[in-house]
Amino acid sequence: MIEFDKLSSFFSGYFQFKPRDKFIYLDFHLHTVAAEGATITPSVVSFLLEQPHLIAVTDHNDIRGAAAMCEIGMNNIPSIELVCEDGFELLVYFNSLQDLEAFYAKEVEKSKHRYRMARTDKGIDYYLDLLQERDCYLSIPHINGLAEKNYLKNMPQMKSVIKRVDAIETYNHALPKNRNVNAQIIRRFYQLEATFGSSAFIRHELLSFCRFLGQEERRHQRLLGSLYQRPSRVGLAQRRAGQ
Repeated sequence: MIEFDKLSSFFSGYFQFKPRDKFIYLDFHLHTVAAEGATITPSVVSFLLEQPHLIAVTDHNDIRGAAAMCEIGMNNIPSIELVCEDGFELLVYFNSLQDLEAFYAKEVEKSKHRYRMARTDKGIDYYLDLLQERDCYLSIPHINGLAEKNYLKNMPQMKSVIKRVDAIETYNHALPKNRNVNAQIIRRFYQLEATFGSSAFIRHELLSFCRFLGQEERRHQRLLGSLYQRPSRVGLAQRRAGQ
């Protein structure tokens, strides 16, 4: 289910370990409770300290959790899950915490919707235009999710959005298997890269994803071996600059 071989070289620049040494917790869609005004859940921190890991805290329109993870020394890719005015969500990964903080302060914090604070007052096309000029990496989460998060049904501009991102999240642990399979089919059709993650808030959800991830890693040791040998990180803005 997890497409390790479709993970971008953008992420491999963060690896400080070899895949065959021990299990590695990889989670590129992880949430904290920072967005609700609380601190990082201690159980999440203790869980991550128990094994090598590479994570991306992607709180909804909030970076306090991501910043806290970086500041306490977690192997965290500075990230955010943008929730736009039109309901579209976008995972945005940056090369540095400074880049994430600058983007958030200028383009997210001041644009939060007056009444719907979980969203901004800007649409997805607005952010895609901005992010095209930044050194970052973009992935569409839960493209075939449940209810309003099923972008295939609810977003008429879906095709144009897909053509402007780097990846599609092809495994989200909170979704049924058939939803993830459908996301993989879409990724292959558009020849994009893949991300994957737990979409978790609490330790119980992390443990469930951890068990599944361990099974998948054992099945894909050879793919992981080639993945960890990739030396460079290339994001959407970098590729376009070279065109």
